[in-house]
Amino acid sequence: MPTVSVLATAALACAGGQESGPISAESHWLVTLALVTGLMSGCSPRNPLEVAGDDDDGSSPEATCEVADNGWPGVLAEHSSYQGTGVSQGDFLPNFQLKDQHGNDTCLNQFLGSVLIVDASTRWCGPCNEAAAESAVLWEHMKEIGPSWILTLMVQDFTAAPATSRDVEEWVDMYDIEYPVLLDVQEQTSASWQVNSYPLFFFIAPTGEIIERIEQRPPEAEILAFVQRAVEDWASDLRPQD
Repeated sequence: MPTVSVLATAALACAGGQESGPISAESHWLVTLALVTGLMSGCSPRNPLEVAGDDDDGSSPEATCEVADNGWPGVLAEHSSYQGTGVSQGDFLPNFQLKDQHGNDTCLNQFLGSVLIVDASTRWCGPCNEAAAESAVLWEHMKEIGPSWILTLMVQDFTAAPATSRDVEEWVDMYDIEYPVLLDVQEQTSASWQVNSYPLFFFIAPTGEIIERIEQRPPEAEILAFVQRAVEDWASDLRPQD
């Protein structure tokens, strides 16, 4: 499906419509309105799952990527025991272990030492698709500033059902993504992140600290300004570049 059609369909879904085949001329105005509305803000969750009950100590399963051979950066020694503290600004994002687009286990602490832009996205969300479409160029600009990564958590498919590995693979192929796209199994991670609107963006320092939590698509200039500031303010925490 061409990218424009995907964006139009996703934006219509974000605005509350349903995909039922090719978009007719009569509904073109609605798609246009949906695109404008969707791209200006975030999408509220559709058919959200209930957040799991707090029947244990509330901690996440231990991530074990210290020696993972998955093609992504290795865990620095100083971050080998990283766990995280919470999902609000000023907290340290909890570590996780999730499958990437290659089916390999991938952990957050593999990327500590770099500036991180972490987002939670769905396939039906217009702003999520728009952000993904521009992410390859954005990431190149980020890396020109300093060591940095984008990580995407894929939460739901086109129908707002929990995403599958196929959704992850199609997302990667559609937008030529080379950074990790991670499968949120049964929306467990997004539930722990307390997502209220998609896309959710975390701006994360090289130490894992959440500097900003934004529940809409931020402008590219804002992302690049954060990367520049983080590279300067956390210079001593950056991992060595090859």
